[in-house]
Amino acid sequence: MQQTKNKDDSKFALIALKEAYVELPINPDVKQRLSDGTVVMAGMPVDIDTGWRELIGSIRHESLTKANFGLMYSESSSNPEILDRQHLEVEKKIEHLFHLLQLSGRCEYQEGNLVVGSLYNGKSEIRRMSEISQFHITHGDRPLPISIDRLEAAVKAYSGLKNIELYDRSFKRIKRGLRALMEGLQKYNGEDRLHEFVRSLEALILPDIGKTKRQFVHRCRTFVKPTKKLPLILEEAYEMRSMATHLNDWEKAMESYSPDLRERTALCRTLQVERLACFCYSRLLDDQDLRNHFINENELEIFWKLQDHQRSRIWGNQFSL
Repeated sequence: MQQTKNKDDSKFALIALKEAYVELPINPDVKQRLSDGTVVMAGMPVDIDTGWRELIGSIRHESLTKANFGLMYSESSSNPEILDRQHLEVEKKIEHLFHLLQLSGRCEYQEGNLVVGSLYNGKSEIRRMSEISQFHITHGDRPLPISIDRLEAAVKAYSGLKNIELYDRSFKRIKRGLRALMEGLQKYNGEDRLHEFVRSLEALILPDIGKTKRQFVHRCRTFVKPTKKLPLILEEAYEMRSMATHLNDWEKAMESYSPDLRERTALCRTLQVERLACFCYSRLLDDQDLRNHFINENELEIFWKLQDHQRSRIWGNQFSL
């Protein structure tokens, strides 16, 4: 006899954070849904069965059970007992949401775990578990609490990302640049972070060979509100990146500053470029009309051949560096 499926049977993926810095109007007994159906909870939203407790050990089990933030996405399933592609899809969705959350500021947490499983017959069954990527904070910056507004911004950005992924041969530079940005946010050392942040911006400005520095300084001004120090900030950031690329001491790019100000200034430049890159990719994921100017290199060439004021009008909202 074929077993009757429950309408609540589903496959899920969740991220559980321990000691996360949150600012959410929720409690352990209340579920809150984002606009895409993702569930936000103040803790681990599913039980861990005995078999998995023994497999992962007491330390990992404690990390999960003491989580103070849970983010879960699920889809109904007619075969929840089978591990298949649907598990991979919900896992990809929740992981991307967490990554895109970083565009609005770093999240602070002690430990994080990604859990994939199924819900059926009124019980949860975990199929796979792993630690999530650690996103670091540039020295001198401060983390921002996870909030509903930030989570909804990540949902909106994910919608843009899904649109980009529909095209195998388009938006290649946005895809590469976003990967570089995420890699940079996971680097610990400042020079490694800056290297990836500048690369992510280069993906957008389409620099000509031999003119990269000059065009980096000029074209990035399209994204930023003008100030007297803006050209100097962008030039110093690019020089520091060049030093890091060739494994030279970044301090050579800061020789115009007194020794006691060099490291502080270098970290400031790293943070400025980090926030600029996050801003740019947030704009592109949020605005389809703007994004279409970056669909391929032909469109990008047309965009960068426009007059400065024409590009600024198309780009719209600029970042205050």
